[in-house]
Amino acid sequence: MGRGVFADAPIRRGEIIEVCPVIPLTKSDEEKLGQTILDYYMFAWGREQQAACIALGFGGLYNHSSSPNAVVYEVTSESRIEFVALRDIEPGQQIFIDYQWEESEYHFPRVEG
Repeated sequence: MGRGVFADAPIRRGEIIEVCPVIPLTKSDEEKLGQTILDYYMFAWGREQQAACIALGFGGLYNHSSSPNAVVYEVTSESRIEFVALRDIEPGQQIFIDYQWEESEYHFPRVEG
C-alpha cells in the first residue's frame, strides 16, 4: 500500500477531510511525468477528466479501496480538489479513495532498496 492518510480525530459523513491545491499539467507535462514514478500520483483533471494534475498537501498519499470511505471532488475553477468523507471515520482509521483505474493499473512492481 505504501504511505497512507489516517484520521487523527473523528470525521463525520459529508465533512471535508482536506482541501488540496493542484498543479494542472499540460499534455506535454503529463506525457513526461507518465514515464516516471509520478505517474502513480496524478489525478484526472478538467473537462471530462481528459487532463491531469498533481495534488499538493497529502493528496497523493491517499490509498485506494474499491469500497472507499472518502471521495474526491474537483473544484476546477479554483485549481483544487477536496477529499470528503462518505461515511463516519474514526480516529486511527485509514482514509481510502477509489482511484477509478483499470484493474491492470493496480499492480505495482515491488522495488527492493
